[in-house]
Amino acid sequence: MSDSFLTHSMIAERALFDLYNQMTMSRHVYKGYNTNFNAVVGGYKKGNSVSIQLPNKFREKDGPDIDVVDIIERSTTVTVDVHKHVAWDFLETDLTLNIEGFSKKYVVPATNTLANGVDFRGCGEYDQIYNLVGTPGTTPATFGVLAAAAARMDNEAVPRDSRLCVLSSKAHWSMANGELKSVFQQQIVDTLLRKGFIGNFALMDFFMDQNIQSHTVGDHSTGAPTPVMNGATAEGAEALVTNGWGGSNDLKKGDVITVANVCGVNPVSGMVWEGSELRQFVVTSDCDDDGSGNMTIPIAPKIYSAAADEEYLPYQTVDALPLNGAGITVVGTASSVYAQNLAYHPDCFALTMVPFAKPKSAGQSVMWAQASDPHLGISITVSTGFDISHFKEVTRLDVLYGWDTIRRELGVRITG
Repeated sequence: MSDSFLTHSMIAERALFDLYNQMTMSRHVYKGYNTNFNAVVGGYKKGNSVSIQLPNKFREKDGPDIDVVDIIERSTTVTVDVHKHVAWDFLETDLTLNIEGFSKKYVVPATNTLANGVDFRGCGEYDQIYNLVGTPGTTPATFGVLAAAAARMDNEAVPRDSRLCVLSSKAHWSMANGELKSVFQQQIVDTLLRKGFIGNFALMDFFMDQNIQSHTVGDHSTGAPTPVMNGATAEGAEALVTNGWGGSNDLKKGDVITVANVCGVNPVSGMVWEGSELRQFVVTSDCDDDGSGNMTIPIAPKIYSAAADEEYLPYQTVDALPLNGAGITVVGTASSVYAQNLAYHPDCFALTMVPFAKPKSAGQSVMWAQASDPHLGISITVSTGFDISHFKEVTRLDVLYGWDTIRRELGVRITG
């Protein structure tokens, strides 16, 4: 039986339901920071931000006597910086539809567009992640690459519960039709092929997301000899001072590099990774050489070695500081494009979506409703008003949100 008249509150609640159901990566990240935002006059607005305290880390000590070590407090900023909407002409007769009919005609197409945009920006956070596995230019198709991602997460002491992986459509179907067919039960493979959900392998739940993005490596090779470290590196460094570039080279935000003989360590124990794997660093902003072969490269993570002051040891990232003259290697071929699939713990990324407040100037002439779910961490607003400039009534769905990479060490890129 049809509803006699749909209200905007009913439409907003259905829009929230449809928005959530059409998300992929966005459903599987931390969404609790919306409670840290305090209402401002007129409601939330683009650009609102709050400072978030990050978890402390510790190292164990010997013996019964207390040896107090200063705690290094860490924080990061969460910003709501994206306001998106979808709008359409509104017909009063549409309010006589039942909610299923109205959703199929308007809400599902609109929320699909919004959800796609939210996911796209989330997948774009890949350029914050420094750990990378796989072979550039080779689409992941074997269990081996999944195992490599899981092993790197183990090396970084990433909690084993709730690990996830989102794969591009190409990687997803390559996995489905590749080695997994002969390794796992046919029933699992059938689920993978029919529903797009791979299941749980290598301690991770796998999903396909068509919004997985590609990274273009900087032009770092034209006429360049091997670049090297130039001088000493201090504890806590967030940049590498290098030279030996060709004079017309650049690196892009999101490029991954290594330094010879600088190995990664388990942050809890400080032990060097098995096999003495090199620590990978991500370039945090575009940079160029100065024309004379010198380049200062902003990087993450910060460099803390085994020789750092005791209070910094819980945040140790390398076994030893880079040495003067140590070679620099860029992962991937210059100017090449590689898909960046993501394996991560939900606490790696944060999606903060907050509700709008009704503008005071809207008055009674605007039909307005918003729906929020604190548990799901999402909000959406639906409003209808008369457009006097074009003499028609317009309905719009609006979302306000921001993406932030909170704990880079909890993520791994799987290159394609």
